[in-house]
Amino acid sequence: MKDVIARLKEKHYSKFANFGEYLFWSYANLQMLCAALNMGKAKYDKSCYMIRAKAFKAYKEGRWNIHDLLEFNVAKIKENNYCWYCGQEMEPSKLTKDHVFPRSKGGANDMDNIIMVCKTCNSSKGNMDLFEWYAEIRKEWPPLNILIHYLKNIYLYSIDNGLMDKHAEELEEMDLPFKWQYIPLDYPQPEFYI
Repeated sequence: MKDVIARLKEKHYSKFANFGEYLFWSYANLQMLCAALNMGKAKYDKSCYMIRAKAFKAYKEGRWNIHDLLEFNVAKIKENNYCWYCGQEMEPSKLTKDHVFPRSKGGANDMDNIIMVCKTCNSSKGNMDLFEWYAEIRKEWPPLNILIHYLKNIYLYSIDNGLMDKHAEELEEMDLPFKWQYIPLDYPQPEFYI
C-alpha cells in the first residue's frame, strides 16, 4: 500500500501547490466529464478540455463554488429503490444505510454522509474509503452520481476542516475519513457512462 501511495503522490500531487488545487483539478475533470455527457460526446474533444481549463481556473480563483449536497439528498430520498453503489434494483426495505465516510473514521450520522445500498455492497465496503473500495475491490469506476456525491463530501469536509492549503506530507500525518490518494485526477472517456 505504501508503494501505491508513493507512486500516486509522485505522479500527481507534485503538480499542485496544495490539496485545494489537487481537489479542484479532480473536480474540473469531473465537470468536463459531465459536460461531455450533456453534449452527447463519446470522447473528450477540444471543447471539453476548454471547459476543464475554465472550471479549474474558476475554482482556484474562487469564482465558482462546489455546491452543498441538498440536490443529492433529495434524490436519495426520491430514488430509494436501488443500491447507489452497484445499481441493483430492490425494495427499499432490503436496502441498508452506508456511511460514506465510515463512522469508525469520524463520519457523521447525517443525510450528507448516508447512502442507501444493498447489504452485499455495504458489507464488502466495510470501513474502506469509497474510492479505494471501487479501485481495489470492485476494480471499476463508481457510478457518476457516486463520483459527484463523494467528491462533494470530500470538498465540504476539507473546507470545514482547513485542509485546502495543506500539502501531501501534512495530509499523510492526519487521521482523515477518506484517502486523498484515491481521489481520481483523470476520469474515463464519456462513452464509459453512456
